[in-house]
Amino acid sequence: MKRRGNVKEVAEICECTIRHVNKTWKKYCDGEIDAILVIKMGRPVGSNKKLTLEYEIAIQKEITNKNPTEAGLSGYLWGRAEVSELVKRRYGIEMPLSTMSYYLTRWNFTNQRPKERIIVKTKKT
Repeated sequence: MKRRGNVKEVAEICECTIRHVNKTWKKYCDGEIDAILVIKMGRPVGSNKKLTLEYEIAIQKEITNKNPTEAGLSGYLWGRAEVSELVKRRYGIEMPLSTMSYYLTRWNFTNQRPKERIIVKTKKT
């Protein structure tokens, strides 16, 4: 393949080094376009999850079918802390609240306000 333009100009346009342009050009000449395609890096998706799929399904069913008091926890509404406590009691896995937020978001659970507000009247002395 014919080389057009100056390597320095290409490096400036691409905002990279001349060395990078030369290495990329060499890879392209040796293996065509497949040699310079972007390679996905990092951990595979889901490889470092704390909960297994079975645990996730069981927890989702429990928080949709029961309230925290029925599950043996305090409170009447599910929140990150309550779900995290449920996971700890059922499976012995400690889960930080930030991690619990990621799980709840992935499960499509969102923050919602209660339908009714409970007003507790106190006696004045």
